[in-house]
Amino acid sequence: MDLTRLRHIVAVARNQSFSRAAEEEGITQPALSRSIAAFEQRHGVTLFDRGRGGVHATAAGLHVVEQAKRLLDAAGDLERSLKRYPLGEPGQVAIGLGPLMAGLFLPRIASSLLRTWPAIRIRTQVRVPDQLVAELLNDRIEMILGNDWNLGRVPGTEIERLGRIRVACMVRGGHPLTGKGAVTMADLEAYPVASAVDMPTGGMSGDAGSFICDNFHVLRETVLRSDCVWISSPTFLADDLREGRIVQLDVAGSPQAHGEICLIVRRGRTRSPAAVAVAEEVRALLDKADA
Repeated sequence: MDLTRLRHIVAVARNQSFSRAAEEEGITQPALSRSIAAFEQRHGVTLFDRGRGGVHATAAGLHVVEQAKRLLDAAGDLERSLKRYPLGEPGQVAIGLGPLMAGLFLPRIASSLLRTWPAIRIRTQVRVPDQLVAELLNDRIEMILGNDWNLGRVPGTEIERLGRIRVACMVRGGHPLTGKGAVTMADLEAYPVASAVDMPTGGMSGDAGSFICDNFHVLRETVLRSDCVWISSPTFLADDLREGRIVQLDVAGSPQAHGEICLIVRRGRTRSPAAVAVAEEVRALLDKADA
């Protein structure tokens, strides 16, 4: 499709006049007529009916005009974004995030990008990272942000480690385990597990039941309303821990656990300015969280 010719068609439809459309486009009326006729001949359609009442789009013409407007808008978006790129300004970015990353970092990432580039368009998908790999390989997202235990080695991708975050066993305030001091793994196994992934969590068997949900805000509400044990980040729950709504358990013999936070991208792809900014923002947040 010739974008100039599509622009001519839209101009005629908007003005309902070949002469006014030609003046608007800065060309002669014969040149505009030839442009429209060439399109009609190539595609075997009649775009406009000409009569005393002016120029009116046919059914085929209305269809072409509608599609042409979309193509021209998309081309304009592309041109504007390419003009911004030399200045390091992205037009849009698509990010896939694991549940913990979304709960912990997404509002901060979004606010930072929107503050830096007010015109940016940010699209996100929140799922368990393994489920986002197909989206990455099909170029529907530019990157995946998640935990290292969710990000396996996938051909055609590369992993950049951004930092680490502490995780621990959490329960609601007033949970039966909060009065025991140090608890054992056997103590934990007597209670249901809340988790973002359908797998044994932190060595707990889950024999007492489990609640699997990839939304950390829902997990938090469930933990607050039940006796579930939850492996989560103290950073994510800082306000709840401070107010006593959620309590971090001391598990006997359990070393302090950390999760590596990683970025997975297509190997060999040039990253957009926004992708670079996301990595820098998360790295800075992780440095503060682990300090």
